[in-house]
This record gives sequence, C-alpha cells and structure tokens, in this order.
Amino acid sequence: MTRRMNHLFAATFSLLALTLGQVSPASAGPATDVVKAKQTALFDLLKRGGGESQKKIGVIFDEMLDYDTLAERSLGSEWAARSDAEKRQFTELLKQLVRRSYERNLKKTLNFNIEYLGEKESNGALTVKTRAVSRTDAREEPVEIAYKLARSGDTWRVQDIITEGVSLVGSYRAQFTKIIKKDGFPALIQKMKDKLAKGDV
Repeated sequence: MTRRMNHLFAATFSLLALTLGQVSPASAGPATDVVKAKQTALFDLLKRGGGESQKKIGVIFDEMLDYDTLAERSLGSEWAARSDAEKRQFTELLKQLVRRSYERNLKKTLNFNIEYLGEKESNGALTVKTRAVSRTDAREEPVEIAYKLARSGDTWRVQDIITEGVSLVGSYRAQFTKIIKKDGFPALIQKMKDKLAKGDV
C-alpha cells in the first residue's frame, strides 16, 4: 500500500489498542458494560500470554466489532456498486487487517489506565466515551477514544471508533474511495491482499 495507507492502518489501530490497559471504574450503561467486559477479558488474556490466549483474544475482538457494518460504511457509496462476492471478499480482508493490526499492538499498550466517561444515545446507537492515560509518563497527553455501538441480536457491537475526534470509518472511507476512483476496486483488493501477505500491518 501507499505510505499514507500504511500510516492509516498503523496509527488507527495503535490508538484502538490503547484501550486495552488497566481499567478504571465505568459509568453504568449497557454499551459501557460491554466495552468494559471485553477489555477486562482481553487484558487478562494478554497477561497470561501463549498461543491459546492469542486465539481467545481474536475471538473476543471478533465478538466486539461489527465487521459487516464497518466494511459497508468504509466503502460508503461504493458499497452498492459491488457484487455480493466482492462484498464478502472485501469484508473478510478488512477483518483480517483489523485483527492483525489489533493483535500486533496489544503488547504496546500495557501502561495505560482507562477512564470511562459515560455513554450517550443517538439514533439507536450508544457512544461510550473513554480516556486513555499513561501510567508511566505524566507528560504524555491523555487520548480521548469513543466507541459507537449498536445492538446486534442480544448484544452491543462496535461499529465505529473515534480517536481524538477522528472516525475510523471516515478515515477508511476517504482512503478506500480515493484508491477505487483512481485505480478501481480490484486494485484496492490487491493492495489489501499485499499488505496481509507482507505481514507488516
């Protein structure tokens, strides 16, 4: 991928993984409860280490993120132009990129406390606001991270992550749309495949 695309994947999911450090008390609410429970489980697994823990970490992350919605919104208006087969392929590739980026960054985020700042409802979705604060460097600025969740079946799943006011979905959509308009959808798919093959997510 382009250098800009590399930076997008690296920066976005590094910030996403900041939420997996020590957990502080949360405001009551269904979406907050989901985010806190997943983070607590992930942190416990990270402390244990080992291959089995890594597998369980991936499973929990899959439970937490709504990949289908993330994929559709990341393509924006381009989604409707894709065949069912193209949609499935894109969603699966995006899922792999998200998981790999997440798993790689987990070990870099142990020195953060998470403050839960409450949740807000809007159009059927709940936004959970959090702040990641370094436990080792008081000079480091806290990072504001918000999770947008919607009900999926009997649980709440994350459909977007806003880091310091920047939407994950919006960032993806801007990059993906630019590539498609310049080189076509097959080029985007190939870039995603190449990135996975290189293992440098």
